[in-house]
Amino acid sequence: MLEKLDTVGWGGLTHAFGTAEEIPAFITALRAEDPEARGDARDELWSSLLHEGRRYQADVHTVPFLADLAADPFTFDRAAIVDLLTAMAIGSDHPYLLTGFPIERLRPSPDAVDESWHLLYSEWSGHTAGDPPGDLDELRVYDAVRAELPRLVRLLGDSDGAVIEAAAYLLAWFPEAAGDTVVPLLAVAGQRGWRRDLRVSALLAAGLAARGPVPESAVIASLAHDEDPEVRWAAGVAWTLTAGATVPEEARAVLRERAGSGIGPDEPVLAPWGLTRAEWSVRLLEHLGDPGAAEARAALVRSEATRQAHGPWAQRLGEAFYLAFGDDGRSSPLRYADLTPAQRWLVDHLVRHPDALVAEPDEVTELLRWYGLPDSHPALSAYAA
Repeated sequence: MLEKLDTVGWGGLTHAFGTAEEIPAFITALRAEDPEARGDARDELWSSLLHEGRRYQADVHTVPFLADLAADPFTFDRAAIVDLLTAMAIGSDHPYLLTGFPIERLRPSPDAVDESWHLLYSEWSGHTAGDPPGDLDELRVYDAVRAELPRLVRLLGDSDGAVIEAAAYLLAWFPEAAGDTVVPLLAVAGQRGWRRDLRVSALLAAGLAARGPVPESAVIASLAHDEDPEVRWAAGVAWTLTAGATVPEEARAVLRERAGSGIGPDEPVLAPWGLTRAEWSVRLLEHLGDPGAAEARAALVRSEATRQAHGPWAQRLGEAFYLAFGDDGRSSPLRYADLTPAQRWLVDHLVRHPDALVAEPDEVTELLRWYGLPDSHPALSAYAA
């Protein structure tokens, strides 16, 4: 399996911290009996090959060996290896959860591919991603992982649920291979006796990989009537991703229902996707330009701001402010009349609760200043009036 490790000229390749002579030892250590040694090797590979989200020359040559290990049922921690391959292929998933991975934007002009790749991050985050690298490492690594998909798609039939979920998540980001991946992903989603999280991830992955109408769209629509409410929600997301603005009211209603229920007190972030179901639903409705999107976000903010009846105000309000205003600070406030329903409700909520500014003046004032809002209760009341 790893017999060809020594045939690669690792000393002539670079990663984040220099030349790559030590990469073969890290790869070999992924098969060690000692779990601590395996964990240390994975950490070294993550930091060397994905430092600050960038990819490097050594990454491309590492991909086939990681795929070898992931495909071997005797390898330890295969799900973690598949997760590493996913991160090497696309970096962070956050920019692409509403649209799928836009590989078509990165292929037309190879000379500008790295600039385009970093532009995608800038468009999503609102921040400049820094100077793009001078070569094509991101695209090369993406295509190296894509070349391994025939082996990796077979992991959907694995006996290890963690491996199945990791493989589904990886397959989500390769729309060019949708003809080979959507059917097996939906086969997992349709297994009613299987674990809920596997079915949900497979459905979400199918929608992101397809990114448009596919012959299997009827299968996705049928799963919107599944007996499991979480599977129904995932089908609504996948249906929306494949149908876009033409998605019927039935799927939109599924998203509105989830968005309107807010983030429950025990609802975790949906692994491995990094969002709660409620927030993903709201974002999709906004992406569609759905008439109910603004009220859906307001409902989400209300539920988040009020779900803790006790505890520090800044802790209770921090996530609500993020959901209402985003992550970027402002130097001056919008006019109250120009606030969204979610933002307006949050301002009014603080006007109704002057004790928030009395009990924790420094922490809550800092929140208000970050978003360019008046930082005292009299000023905030006057602003809202």
